[in-house]
Amino acid sequence: MFNFSRLASDKGIPFVESGHHHAHEGWGQTHCPFCADGTYGYHLGFNLATGYFSCWRCGGKSTWKVLRTLFPHENVNKLLEEYSDGQRQRNKAQTKTRSRSAKKPLKMRKGLYKEHKKYLTDRNFNPEKLESEWELSSTKSLSGEWRWRIITPLKNMESEIVGYTGRAIGLLTKPKWKTSSNEELTDDPKKLIYGIEKINDRVLIVEGPSDVWRMGPGTVGLLGIDWSVEQAHILRRIPHRYIMFDSEPVAQARARQLARWLSPFPGDTEIITGIKKDPGSISDECAYNIMRDLSF
Repeated sequence: MFNFSRLASDKGIPFVESGHHHAHEGWGQTHCPFCADGTYGYHLGFNLATGYFSCWRCGGKSTWKVLRTLFPHENVNKLLEEYSDGQRQRNKAQTKTRSRSAKKPLKMRKGLYKEHKKYLTDRNFNPEKLESEWELSSTKSLSGEWRWRIITPLKNMESEIVGYTGRAIGLLTKPKWKTSSNEELTDDPKKLIYGIEKINDRVLIVEGPSDVWRMGPGTVGLLGIDWSVEQAHILRRIPHRYIMFDSEPVAQARARQLARWLSPFPGDTEIITGIKKDPGSISDECAYNIMRDLSF
């Protein structure tokens, strides 16, 4: 996430945080360059949790617009990169040793058993199509975290398998989705994006693999609504970005946060709303129409 407080400190920009009478909890404040010439008032707030700006007087501002106004002679993209906490953390070596190849789930077999096919069919998926398109495998073991799951590989942009994730087909099996542990992955877990290997110049961003299965290639799953800055840094390189999370308020709030993070970067970012069900539960016809309207 973009760290404005660190940038302000380095660049000598007046900035106060919680504890100061101008700043509410969770916010930092600086002088607004739009309605006060950047010289007084501490009206421009920076949300420390979500990384977006809002002025008490003149409203919300994109990060790009704020930086371009405060630093007209500097490269805004470079500032966003340099003062991203994700970029800072990438310079810290991880202490855990990663395998050279992703560890396969115990007793995983290529393809789907009839029970796994029935699970998908009952949810209006085409098992044979998904088997081929997403290289689905399955497990039948009666014990262990990977028991009775539909398994799908997680790949990077170079189509290399970096780990696995799997959906339990039993109602009582927890968690519903199981992903390779840190030690079993060949890449940083914060960088995992399901379906990223099938992306070109546009991407539909959803929550999980079942949503990707419904919407088809061109869609990526963030493995939940709690997206990471590392994931966002990968997605910002794609020129046309669409976000379609579940309709529940918390998911929509996270979608807006992701859109605000991505919007300063070259290209366009749009939130798709008006879908009453989660993407994985809509009909194939509805999914096809959405993807067609977005020019996939």
